[in-house]
Amino acid sequence: MDRTQVMGQPGTPEPKPPSKKPEGDAKEIAKESKEQILGDFKISKKLGQGGMGTVYLAQQISLDRPCALKVMMKELAKKPGFMERFIREARAMAKINHPNVVQCYGVFEEKGLNFVAMELMDGQSMQDWVDELGKLPIPDAILVTVVVAEALQHAHDLNMVHRDIKPDNILVTKKGIIKVADLGLAKSTDEDMSMTQSGTGLGTPHYMPPEQARNAKHVDNRCDIYALGVTLYHYLTGKVPFAGDSIVELITNKEKGVFQPAHRVNPQVPERLSLICDKAMAKDPKHRYQHMRDLVKDLETLGLAGETLSFINDPNRQVIRRGNSAPTATNMRNTMASTAAPGARGLASTQATSAEAGKTMAGNDGTWYVKHVDAAGKPNIGKMSTPQVLQCIRSDRFNERTQVASSAKSPFLPLTQVPAFDDETRKMLVRQQSANKTRSLADEYKKIEKQYNRQKWWNLLTRFREGTLGLLGLILYLGAIAAVIFGAWYMWPVVRDMIKERSGG
Repeated sequence: MDRTQVMGQPGTPEPKPPSKKPEGDAKEIAKESKEQILGDFKISKKLGQGGMGTVYLAQQISLDRPCALKVMMKELAKKPGFMERFIREARAMAKINHPNVVQCYGVFEEKGLNFVAMELMDGQSMQDWVDELGKLPIPDAILVTVVVAEALQHAHDLNMVHRDIKPDNILVTKKGIIKVADLGLAKSTDEDMSMTQSGTGLGTPHYMPPEQARNAKHVDNRCDIYALGVTLYHYLTGKVPFAGDSIVELITNKEKGVFQPAHRVNPQVPERLSLICDKAMAKDPKHRYQHMRDLVKDLETLGLAGETLSFINDPNRQVIRRGNSAPTATNMRNTMASTAAPGARGLASTQATSAEAGKTMAGNDGTWYVKHVDAAGKPNIGKMSTPQVLQCIRSDRFNERTQVASSAKSPFLPLTQVPAFDDETRKMLVRQQSANKTRSLADEYKKIEKQYNRQKWWNLLTRFREGTLGLLGLILYLGAIAAVIFGAWYMWPVVRDMIKERSGG
């Protein structure tokens, strides 16, 4: 779907005669009905033209609501099996009820035309915003990606795959609500992709994974993960990771899987975020995220997603996500307090986090008994003052298993249950979790890179072997010819003498 296909201004404008002579299906609609009525829909104006048909602003008469009417091209309707698949998937799309998915009202056939009625959006596509801004601020890029990923996870849970995720199919209302468009609709590009057409103006091929280019009929949810990874890369850098002068060259570059990491194109992109893009765009589906929820989890642990879209100027712009980013010390403490027993909640609400509060709970000499595991994995118990404990927490010498007691006879408690250390401990845990996640992503990336290098050397060895055998065959062939020539030259005197003797006799 192009960026204008479900965009428009809600309302009930009176139908006006078209100012220009309509073309294609638009001409058919005008010819069939002077009032521009198509079934239960009164058509007002044309909104856009896409690869699958024309989209109109319409009013559903029976429910008195505005909608976008997508009228399919008759050429597509004549394709064997296309309309059956389109109707089946459009009806499945109509069953999706998600706040971040453009709702499909239904699929219809009237006067020889096939069309689908969809929710009308006021705003523009993310492609429009990328064209305008160049690239997105990192909080906006992550926010849009997380919202879209959650919407797609909902669709995947219903065994539906989008297969055409790109900025053009991600819409944003004037108040900043993000919606995924065209979910479930049949894609005309599946069977009609020309492998020789120019790369100028390419849309979908830039975002689709290599396996979809090879066989679009046999893809799963991981093709959406790849496309969303490319889309995120585009948001962060202002460019797509793969390019080519033709679809053949573009797909070939994707098959190689080599591109410049996002953090090198845009130095403001954190390396962890760049690694997330890399994993989502792995050329082998087995090396990608296997589910959208896994991608969402990694993006949220960064703690960089915004709550609203900064480029939306409406003073009443919607707060899309609140408190869904990486857990802060305050959020974690509030969550723990809200889920604790009533007595514990009362204690948590009155806990002091300063060193003075620590002194009131420490032993008479102002010290703590600290039980922790050292670098060798051995448990140790020692005595420390409150400032010393805080220093160890801030330097990450302790971990979630460290416990303290106010005296030798008192029970050991986790650091998070001691008011003096609660806040700093929460920060320490977030730092350590973030570091572990970074190491995990880095290790995953190294595995992918190692496998790619191993495959590269294997291909090089194969080509060398094939080339060597080919060269050897050529040498043997030339040697055989040389042997024949040499044999003929060597035997010629003997043959000549024999001929002379016979002639003389």
